[in-house]
Amino acid sequence: MRAQAAALLGLATGVWLSLALSAAMAQSLVADLSEHEIKISTGFSGTELLLFGVTEGKGDVIVIISGPDSNVVVRKKSRVSGLWINTESVQFDTVPGFYHVSATAGLSDDALDDVLRDNGVGFRYLNLSPAADIGPTQGAAFREALLRRKAVQKLYDRKVGPIEIVGGALFRTRVPFPANVPIGQYHVDVYHVVDGWVTATTEIPLTVEKAGMEASIFRIAHQYPAAYGVFAILIAVMAGYGAGMLFGRR
Repeated sequence: MRAQAAALLGLATGVWLSLALSAAMAQSLVADLSEHEIKISTGFSGTELLLFGVTEGKGDVIVIISGPDSNVVVRKKSRVSGLWINTESVQFDTVPGFYHVSATAGLSDDALDDVLRDNGVGFRYLNLSPAADIGPTQGAAFREALLRRKAVQKLYDRKVGPIEIVGGALFRTRVPFPANVPIGQYHVDVYHVVDGWVTATTEIPLTVEKAGMEASIFRIAHQYPAAYGVFAILIAVMAGYGAGMLFGRR
């Protein structure tokens, strides 16, 4: 009985210590966004959000913003009989539509790379695997082409954004979102790093959605695609007829 009681006491103590440690770690990092929703309406030209927070005062901070995931096809053009045509294509599954990394200056390139690798985040360690089984050389080439395309669209920025430390414990960073930012749910993950180890993490919700007339048109187009197509054709015919009548009178 004593042995069983001691075992139960030891188990209970272990659980309590684990919960206490988790609570302490959670309290060592608090972060939030200036806004949790980005509304895309007519004339939207991009925006910038402020991410801010506080740590226990020691260590560094890494911010990873990604989402939403989708399938992306990357095509390769080749010259055939004097014409440039698509000759190869590779599909990548679960590709983030937007990806951004920020970190404090206290993390050297090597230390930052180690933390990103261990946690499977960052551009180099993004899990961008081709859907088909292709060779590693070909896969790497198409993966690089995908990253290049996203960078041109300003949806990926391979440069690590700066995080400003204020008063030793407060931190803040500004995250730019381009006009073509995809709609959907985003993951905003904040990591507190001490001596190369992630001691606490927190996730902040973020949604990008259409608003106003843009939202109504988007909803109708997806819920009633046939009716939307017919309506779009009618509008085009009426616009063409009106232009013909206007210029014909002149």
